[in-house]
Amino acid sequence: MSTLRWGLSLSLGGELAEPARVAEIAAAAEAAGWDGVFVWDHLWHGDDEPFADPWVTLAAIALATERVRIGPLVTPLPRRRAQVVAQQAATLDRLSDGRLTLAFGLGSDKRAEYSAFDEPTTDAREMATSLDAGLEFLVPALSGQPVPSAGDRRTTITCVQEPRPPIWVAGRAGRSAGPRRAARHGLEGVALVGRAEWGPDDVRGALEAGSFKPGAVDVALVGGTSADPEALAAAGATWLISELHPGTSIDEAMQRASTPGH
Repeated sequence: MSTLRWGLSLSLGGELAEPARVAEIAAAAEAAGWDGVFVWDHLWHGDDEPFADPWVTLAAIALATERVRIGPLVTPLPRRRAQVVAQQAATLDRLSDGRLTLAFGLGSDKRAEYSAFDEPTTDAREMATSLDAGLEFLVPALSGQPVPSAGDRRTTITCVQEPRPPIWVAGRAGRSAGPRRAARHGLEGVALVGRAEWGPDDVRGALEAGSFKPGAVDVALVGGTSADPEALAAAGATWLISELHPGTSIDEAMQRASTPGH
């Protein structure tokens, strides 16, 4: 049976666009016994709700906490430059004393976060190719190894975690693309979305899709709830992460953070 950890994932719009207040919420979550505090990586939620930057906010969280895992959940790598992400991630891993967990995915143009800026990558297949290329860069870069696509040079400062911070790939429950991508790149886990209620079959399906044994990788279940967390852990789940959606007030977020997830 895997050990199930409990996390919070905060959107960064509205009242939660203030990094200092989000850091206070993270500190409250740590004091209440949560295992991780993560933040959304979006430009906006609607036409009139821009989001704060996740990396700056995570730096504030790192300085306000000592124990919890932190990270972006999920960074859409195709609209980021991998070399900049590597620099940000390595710096944040140092700042947090080795508490960073990374999560990457395709992202979506549902709210025009690509097309509003004439990003060349909006087709799903092109986005998948871009995600794979970014992961191929990040794995050696964050491990302190020479990067072939960068002229076989080291591009990133050394991380605290060895060989690098763990990386999860986002995937939808019941689909194989995320787990297969994690296996192909030798990554540490998958972050599954798409269920209002999680069950053991969701976990087993992800492990089977990536040909992973239970406990070999993280299986993070993001959003949704579970009536039987122990059954999820028995199937191989390692994280159950609650989301605080756009529109959540500071007071509501603080109340949720102050209540243990388990």
